Amino acid sequence: MRIVFDGRQVESLEPKVARRIGLEGDSPLVEGSILSADQIVADAARRARFGFGVVGAVVGVILLVAALATLEYEPADIVVIGPLYAVILAAIGLAGPALYRRSLVLIRDKTERRLARLAPTGTAVRLDASGLTVGECLTPWSDITIEAVEIATEFHPDGDDDYHAEAVVLDVRGQPVVLDRVAIANGPMIVDKALRILGVDFR
Repeated sequence: MRIVFDGRQVESLEPKVARRIGLEGDSPLVEGSILSADQIVADAARRARFGFGVVGAVVGVILLVAALATLEYEPADIVVIGPLYAVILAAIGLAGPALYRRSLVLIRDKTERRLARLAPTGTAVRLDASGLTVGECLTPWSDITIEAVEIATEFHPDGDDDYHAEAVVLDVRGQPVVLDRVAIANGPMIVDKALRILGVDFR
């Protein structure tokens, strides 16, 4: 089984990484379907807007607090600080939308590469005790092995990073089948259930 960590193939995972790979709660039956590029990009766009909004709000609060402190202790300095803050806010206002549009272009490009590995959009995916069903094709687990697991980092600026299985590449009777956390509805549960059933233990 190959292990791909943040886009790079590695021999093994560091113990601190392996310990922090979280798996979603298990269920006897997990179902989903392959999402379209538009669905994936729209979800990513919502998260991007939220992220840009948080950054903008934080910068705005910092500038406001600094301006109030200036008015209280050195009111005359506002003549210099005021225009500077205006320039900063204008730059954020101009750069923010441009960065947002650029991020969507990159997200769509990455999404299309992900979907190229999967079954067609709308294909149903089902995992239960009997096996893996993709579309109308059921394959028992005894005929499935893991070819590769792709691990991704969840960055947390205010604490320790976490890790999760981003995708798993299965060998299904000699044919590759990819289960993707992002590109399949209910993807996290689907990927993690496949890992559990096939006995993957990162630790």
